[in-house]
Amino acid sequence: MDNVQGYKCLCCGSPLVWNAEGQIWKCTSCDNTYSLDTLQAAQQSEQAAATQTDAINWKEYNVSEMITEMVSYTCPSCGGEILVDGTVAASRCPYCDNVAIMQPQVTGMVKPDYIIPFKLTKDDAKKALLKFYQGKKLLPDRFSEANHMDEITGIYVPFWLFDCETSADMTFDATTVTKWRDSAYDNTKIDHYLLQRSGTLRFEKVPVDGSVRMDDAFMDAIEPYDYSDMVPFNQAYLSGFVANKPDVDVQASLPRANERVINSTVAAFQQTVSGYVSITPKSRRVEAHEGTIKYAMLPVWLLTTRYLDQVYTFAMNGQTGKLVGTLPVDEGKYKKCLYTRMAIIALIAIVLTALIGGVFR
Repeated sequence: MDNVQGYKCLCCGSPLVWNAEGQIWKCTSCDNTYSLDTLQAAQQSEQAAATQTDAINWKEYNVSEMITEMVSYTCPSCGGEILVDGTVAASRCPYCDNVAIMQPQVTGMVKPDYIIPFKLTKDDAKKALLKFYQGKKLLPDRFSEANHMDEITGIYVPFWLFDCETSADMTFDATTVTKWRDSAYDNTKIDHYLLQRSGTLRFEKVPVDGSVRMDDAFMDAIEPYDYSDMVPFNQAYLSGFVANKPDVDVQASLPRANERVINSTVAAFQQTVSGYVSITPKSRRVEAHEGTIKYAMLPVWLLTTRYLDQVYTFAMNGQTGKLVGTLPVDEGKYKKCLYTRMAIIALIAIVLTALIGGVFR
């Protein structure tokens, strides 16, 4: 038996039939009509979308192999030993609190292209954290103690910055709904549309943090950075702060960069579609060109604390002050608050019962 070629409506997916009167294909459900050229073009577009995947080709960035072993340094101030792992470029001496730049590590690592110097001080970070604590009645007392606040550390976090231009072709299924009432019925009409979008977008300095220690969600949350403050890297900016070498290389960072660029492209194209009740992506083809990568150090104020075997983190953008954090709940305060609320509810119930009883006597 010969195979039968069938076509479906590009809007609602119902079968299309040949309409001899109009010399055109017509949907059996939504009554949309199509010419042969339109059907063939749509079929070719869907086949292309099915055979092509989102692709970004980045120019190779020469990254040396990262060192991860522990290294011992001598503090130039007091002579004490500073023990760090191979990813640390600057640290504080545990004996005299002197900040030491690990010169062998700085010269041995891939030199950053750029750095954004800290604009906010440790006092700024303390004030922001105290404000973040305000109104958190169930917060353990330890989290608002002054000596705990002193543990806030300024860190230069390594970031890979990705530039590229994307070109994309996308199709969307969209619907509109019209409702009206006649003498007998409530009527609803749903119209289906096939929307096509194509174009290009330019992305600059899409950041992906290159440190295993930094939670990706936290680093994403304190964005964006103002790149107008970014300057060519100079080792002198590290003085007074902790700085880490990247221990997540470019290749390992590519999936996150690709995901961010592709998702942003899809979102930008979808924002061009409006006036519909529903919009559903149907097919897409996203390609990136002229991909380049730079290495930068960006400022972060960080506080990490362990409470009841759980780790809680506060992170603040050292340039803009945007902050995020996770906070614990004091079980004693929670129970006290719960009992208080239960007592108030019980008291209200007693009062209402007494009032209602008095009314109906």
